[in-house]
Amino acid sequence: MKLANVIRQVSPAVVAFGSRFVHSTSDATPGFPSIIGTGFIVDERGLILTNQHVIDTIEKIPGHARFVMLFPEPISQNGQTMFGVVLRRVVAVNSIASFESSGPYFGEATPDFGFVQIDLQGLPVLEVCGDSNLIEVGLEVATLGFPMGEKPLSPYDRGRASQVSPFARRGIVSSVLPCACDDPHGFSVDILSEGGASGSPIFRTDDPRVIGILHSGFDGAPITYGVPGHFLETGLEIVTRDWHPNLTDVPTLKQLVDQERPKGPKGFEWTVLKSSGKS
Repeated sequence: MKLANVIRQVSPAVVAFGSRFVHSTSDATPGFPSIIGTGFIVDERGLILTNQHVIDTIEKIPGHARFVMLFPEPISQNGQTMFGVVLRRVVAVNSIASFESSGPYFGEATPDFGFVQIDLQGLPVLEVCGDSNLIEVGLEVATLGFPMGEKPLSPYDRGRASQVSPFARRGIVSSVLPCACDDPHGFSVDILSEGGASGSPIFRTDDPRVIGILHSGFDGAPITYGVPGHFLETGLEIVTRDWHPNLTDVPTLKQLVDQERPKGPKGFEWTVLKSSGKS
């Protein structure tokens, strides 16, 4: 599978965590709300996987000011392309209470990931690949997220957004912790770590399944660490084992798009682009 096709499959499940509070040195209205991290959907009932340090930041933001931003697939019809964003509430979070290893352990004391539930269902999902023996030095990988937060989304005018989609970046697995093994305790990729990209899915360039999650790196150096997929898969199994969310009044993404698109409603915004090509 070509990388472009892989990214096309991954992108609809990638989300941004944001805040309605914006730090600004001017009176100009920002073109995009503050983005503090990335995440990706792992259960269609509204469960998102991200870094624990992103969750810690989210929990410091007042409930009315924090949100999760989704980016539905653009719709093309009659020579026009319609695209939009969806802002939803954070309903609950689920963090790792404890972590123990049965033997010598060389990774982060507590793997940096957790789960966030939002008030939306019927969502596109990314599959987590727990076969971590696939992770080896030299493996070509890619990631999708929001490095540098909202800033690159308004490159020409700080008061106007020019992009409403995550950035794709690619590289290789540059190291495996502690060494080449079937179930590595961590791994690094030669992709620069920048604020806002935390929580981005890491996947192979020919397969949309997630093999890890981006979580930390060294300033100015293209060495960024990831939590391996076997940790993520185990965490997801534990969280969803007895998880029965009340979805009675929770809309689906399709309902929101179908019902609200013509109205330009609160919580959903559509922009229409006219095709520049000849019919």
